[in-house]
Amino acid sequence: MNQFIRNIGGNCRRAVLFSMTMPFLMMVVLTLAPQSAGAENILLQGGTLIDGTGKPPQVNANILIEGNVISKVWTGDAGAVPLLPPGTIAIDIRGKFVIPGLIDSHVHYRPYMGELFLAYGVTTVNDLGDPLYWLEATKRGLNSGKIRGPRFYFCGDIGGTDGSTAEENLPTIEKRVLVTMKSPADAKQAVAQVKQSADCIKLREDTRGEYFTALGREADAQGISIIAHSLDARDSIRWGIDGIEHMVGIGFATMTSPEGRKIFEGKHIEAGHKNSTLYQWMDPSAFDPLIADLLKNNVYINPTLHFEWKGINPRTREHELEDTRLLNNPQLQYVPLDERLVTLGQYHWADEKSSTEKEQYGKGYRRVQEFLSRFVKAGGKIYSGTDSAAATTPGLSIHQEMELLVDAGLTPMQALLSSTKWSAEILRLQNQLGTIEDGKLADLVILDANPLQDIRNTKRINKVIQNGAIADITFHSDYQFPFPRYGGETKHLYNPSPQMRDAHPPVTVEGQEVIIKITGRGFVPSSVVTFAGAPIATKFVSATELQITLSPLHTARAGTYSLIVSSPKPGGGETVPVPFIVNFR
Repeated sequence: MNQFIRNIGGNCRRAVLFSMTMPFLMMVVLTLAPQSAGAENILLQGGTLIDGTGKPPQVNANILIEGNVISKVWTGDAGAVPLLPPGTIAIDIRGKFVIPGLIDSHVHYRPYMGELFLAYGVTTVNDLGDPLYWLEATKRGLNSGKIRGPRFYFCGDIGGTDGSTAEENLPTIEKRVLVTMKSPADAKQAVAQVKQSADCIKLREDTRGEYFTALGREADAQGISIIAHSLDARDSIRWGIDGIEHMVGIGFATMTSPEGRKIFEGKHIEAGHKNSTLYQWMDPSAFDPLIADLLKNNVYINPTLHFEWKGINPRTREHELEDTRLLNNPQLQYVPLDERLVTLGQYHWADEKSSTEKEQYGKGYRRVQEFLSRFVKAGGKIYSGTDSAAATTPGLSIHQEMELLVDAGLTPMQALLSSTKWSAEILRLQNQLGTIEDGKLADLVILDANPLQDIRNTKRINKVIQNGAIADITFHSDYQFPFPRYGGETKHLYNPSPQMRDAHPPVTVEGQEVIIKITGRGFVPSSVVTFAGAPIATKFVSATELQITLSPLHTARAGTYSLIVSSPKPGGGETVPVPFIVNFR
């Protein structure tokens, strides 16, 4: 922290010289001695402001921050100038560019992420799926400043929307939801209850239409957004969605080919590279009618391009090199191995695909780009999200997402809006965040180069101001987070965490060969069973069954032995040991 204040000190001295040519600034009391980054007032002086509203940049701009609020924005040649509060720190940012703090609208937050987000100017995140009590604790810690990291919001899940009763859908402590509906008539109470803790509502693909429609109506009435995965965007629009996650629902809604529909009929489709063949079937002639419906109903889209297409787009090698360099930083060795493997491994999901398959993926990617370009040109709004903790690097990936949006046909200004103003709007936080205007919360990023000339310049970060304070954007090997996550972690693009339910038979006698059927879930072809700590040749039967054979050597001595199923990383992990008894003959 002190390092940043020392840097500010140099800027402050330059600001003094600059202020001598501006009489009104002679009233500024510049605090040159080291002080905390939470200093009460800051004046950013002389930079080029890209305020996030979509208006042209303002040169020679001044931004006065009082406490955690932007109190006044004006240009150097403006008429009325505010009386600056005593103790204001002036920072000369001539030659720099100021943008709003970035918002990642789709994360699954993990304890290691805080420094990565701040270092890349992401001052706000929205979590779309984690255990409820953990989310509530994380939100309180981050938003109170007791944990160093981004401003934190999350979407609340509602149970029972697939039509099951509360009794049938009893949640475990990990899956617990804010409220469970018994019928669509519960929508008003359900929405009100979600609003007490969460900032938006997340619904899933299996939500029944009558539940969705009732919730959509009540959510709109109570001023909270519904964000959901979509199996068909036409249904989602009709039911009352605010934000569509990923492009699956868009893909299905623009698929006119009977051949394509037959291929995917009855299949469970989720975002990720495993379903990238879907998009080759998008029909451009169906784009404009769907776009008109989206605009009419004010539906936003989060395409998560980097998450799904990172292994097969023109920037793949460039982005892989960026991630590799970052994740090899010695100060970031606390980033879990699983996360590194997933993040870097996803750049290679297409390596072994045939040329025909790669051609299909490429065709689908171009269809997605064309749709997004047409959507935004028609007035549609994209809110950027990265699905970080699924397969992307927190912080850095929002910049990579914006680059892919520009590649798709958006202007750099529109790409910036996707990570600022439009992302604030989808959470209905536009009165607090997303733009640099009087009265907004003071989340800003100071850049060394113009992002409107090259969107990659959003990564050239000079300083980050979060909640009115200059943030520490360095990495620390001892970074701490008070709410760790325990147990195995499923990586849905790779290996789930295995769970063993039973081993049958559970007993044999000395010196006897025995075939054991192991049941459970989350098994993969590379799962291995260990017996008494030693791996055994394992036959994969299905995701719920494995089979091993114990030889007379394994059963030579009576006793109780452990059976454990192990699946490799990423994801994977070990099951809780199950006892197997070798009895006396």
